[in-house]
Amino acid sequence: LYPVLEKAGDKTLLISETAMGTLIDICEACGYDSMQCLINENSDYLVNGISLNLRQLAHQLHASQVLDTMLRHSDASLLPLIEDVIQDVLSTLDQSYDNQASTFLRVLYSLMAALVQWFGTPCSEEGRRGEAAERRGGASCQAQQQAVTSQEMERFFLDYVRQKQIAEGNLPDSDDEEADLLPPPAETEPHDSEAEGETRLPSHAQLAKDVLERCIHLLSDGNLRVRLKVLDVLELCVTVLHPHGNHLLPMAHRVWPALVTRLISDDPLAVLRAFKVLCTLAEKCGDFLRQRFSRDVLPKLTSSLLSQAPASARAGPVYSHTLAFKLQLAVLQGLGSLCEKLDMGE
Repeated sequence: LYPVLEKAGDKTLLISETAMGTLIDICEACGYDSMQCLINENSDYLVNGISLNLRQLAHQLHASQVLDTMLRHSDASLLPLIEDVIQDVLSTLDQSYDNQASTFLRVLYSLMAALVQWFGTPCSEEGRRGEAAERRGGASCQAQQQAVTSQEMERFFLDYVRQKQIAEGNLPDSDDEEADLLPPPAETEPHDSEAEGETRLPSHAQLAKDVLERCIHLLSDGNLRVRLKVLDVLELCVTVLHPHGNHLLPMAHRVWPALVTRLISDDPLAVLRAFKVLCTLAEKCGDFLRQRFSRDVLPKLTSSLLSQAPASARAGPVYSHTLAFKLQLAVLQGLGSLCEKLDMGE
């Protein structure tokens, strides 16, 4: 089964399609209801083979092909079975960014696409229910308290100012200065620990966060194809992390400088892909990006459109088939909705 799954993940269409037909024959001959059942019931054997081969440089490509096929042809029940091997992939990638990035990015893309398919809509609904439950819990706690102390009021406003500074990109140099302004009340410590427990990520969201951290480093890779694939993976990571804003917003802050570089000084293909990622970030993060976008990106986009306007006005019908036209069209079509998502009407 392992070598057949490896061939099913081959880049050559004839080989991969033939291997897929072989997998269907194996299912019928061995009495499996579907390819998902075949993969899930033999996952222990497959995961062991992948884990062993990841330790050998010559076999890493083959192991990644097997894992890629498993992700594309299974369901969410596979995730607990492959979490350890996904961590092995990330660890191997950390040790070989220069040589094996393109190999493992294909697996990471399949992983994130699978997570979006498996947990996308239900996760969003679950996140909304969780947020509503937290709001109801907060309201009931407030009803139980007869009075708000001056220290609690002061802490509330300090937290508000800090969150506003983070949203505007003005991060404080040290959190210790804020901590010194107000001694933490003893009664709030259990509440804080409970809040930390409530924000603990589910396994699929934690995987998305781990992958996103690797994408930040790979966004500046010298290989254009690697940068394009990283941008695709990054967009899927943002989609998976959307219900978990407490984790998504700090990651968006970290990825922003590298994304801006791709937007304003890169190959047109990368700029086009980066603009798509920016639209997804704006949809998921909202006004968190407003100040950054208006300061770092919007002036460059408008100046680029103005400089291209005379050339595009004089261009013939062939111009509509060029990459410059496609980039110009994508920006013009997306800029209005992007500004609307960021609430930039003023």
